[in-house]
Amino acid sequence: MSTIGFILLMIFAWFFYNLLVKIILPVYKTTRQVRRQFKNMSEQREAQNSKSAFNEPTKEAPKQKEGEYIDFEEVK
Repeated sequence: MSTIGFILLMIFAWFFYNLLVKIILPVYKTTRQVRRQFKNMSEQREAQNSKSAFNEPTKEAPKQKEGEYIDFEEVK
């Protein structure tokens, strides 16, 4: 291998290393962290929904009043 080939290979390796360390790994770590946070938030929301469903008594239909409503007008 010639000296120029070795130098080009080292430059390529250096660029690949920088690409990997400065761009690909941080993006990978960030997306993994964001996914974990979304998963935790959804689990908390589901836990709150299930907890509130158990604590909340069943609502009965409101009773209807018997008779008619007559609008009252005051006569002077």
